[in-house]
Amino acid sequence: MSSDPDVYAVEPNYVVYANTANPASPNDPHINKMWFLDKIKAFEAWSQPSSTTEDIIVAVVDTGVKFTHEDLKGHIWINKKEIPDNKIDDNNNGLVDDIFGWNFYEGNNWPGPIVYPAPTITPDDQCHEGQSGVYTNLHGTHVAGTIAAMGNNAKGIKGIADKVKIMPLKVLGGACGRGDTIDVLAAIIYAYENGARIINLSLGSFAHSFIAQRIYEDLAAKGVLFVIAAGNETVDNDGEPRSYPASYPIDGILSVAATTPTDDLAEFSNWGRKNVDIAAPGVDIFSTIVLPNEEKKTLSDSYNFESGTSMASPIVSGAAALLLAHQPTLTNLQIKETLMNSVDPIPGLANKVASGGRLNLQKALMKQSTRQPSRAPKPAQEKQKARSVENHIDGIRIFDRRTQREERIKW
Repeated sequence: MSSDPDVYAVEPNYVVYANTANPASPNDPHINKMWFLDKIKAFEAWSQPSSTTEDIIVAVVDTGVKFTHEDLKGHIWINKKEIPDNKIDDNNNGLVDDIFGWNFYEGNNWPGPIVYPAPTITPDDQCHEGQSGVYTNLHGTHVAGTIAAMGNNAKGIKGIADKVKIMPLKVLGGACGRGDTIDVLAAIIYAYENGARIINLSLGSFAHSFIAQRIYEDLAAKGVLFVIAAGNETVDNDGEPRSYPASYPIDGILSVAATTPTDDLAEFSNWGRKNVDIAAPGVDIFSTIVLPNEEKKTLSDSYNFESGTSMASPIVSGAAALLLAHQPTLTNLQIKETLMNSVDPIPGLANKVASGGRLNLQKALMKQSTRQPSRAPKPAQEKQKARSVENHIDGIRIFDRRTQREERIKW
């Protein structure tokens, strides 16, 4: 197939993993546990007036989001093109009753974490250190809460941009919180087609995919901002190995490293002067989670501390959404440049991230984007160039020998 001039690339479906290791005076009871809000000047930013954020959608491509969580319900995107529970594909997108997003991991319309019981790790599972059966339940909900948990409701916490809509898209699951590249690509295409301008990806792997890079490039050119965790492997993303999709040389990607309360690079965080753009707090981040309820055989709403570039990325996604609420005409590249140009310079980050600093939300809201994109695309391999002269791809065809799965993703 690779010798066919009409085929852009043939490659494996790589495995990806989750990356974890008055409005200014909200009444949310756990707000004092969110140390990072002071660090990024969130309280000062919230005191500035903004336009409505109700139309801004942030897609969370992750392990699923408990969209009935007490601190998230009401802030979840609803597909108004679908009639709930009529078992008909009303908007003709090939997905039946995708009301709150889609579960690409299991192929159904429930993009939430599993209900009960939490999966357990078996000897056959190859999980990252620290992962457990409950891990897949809490990761996506934790990410969503950091971005958009409801503020001033006398419950839990307050998200960075607490009026935006979260679009839950499940691509990771099982005992290890892992999935594959094809499901991630299907999810980001879905997010774009349904109005998400910001897509948070707290996931990654060391596998480079030409097909994936091409799709990220295409969607970025159409205005999508991808906010992506730099990875937790303590490696230089300018070298080898490096974490993808964070390290693809695409202007529309904003790659995020994690910092500590003392503004040091977190010991687990990846870095890269070229391929990591900005740093944000990522240690002991307090947010929404879900836990199995043994008695009721369901998931209970809860809150907890988690660490990882997975936790730093949604802080930046929330900042991007809040910036868009203040300046709705900003493009994805202008949002990126504004955030990068307004960081607090940190000496220890000078040669670790392209911006040389850690997110400052207040400064970002006060600053206009002025410079050109900082990450120029690298030349593709000659073989790839020859196949993309017409710059047109009809879709992706998938063959899975394990499951006999064969399907197409239109693009």
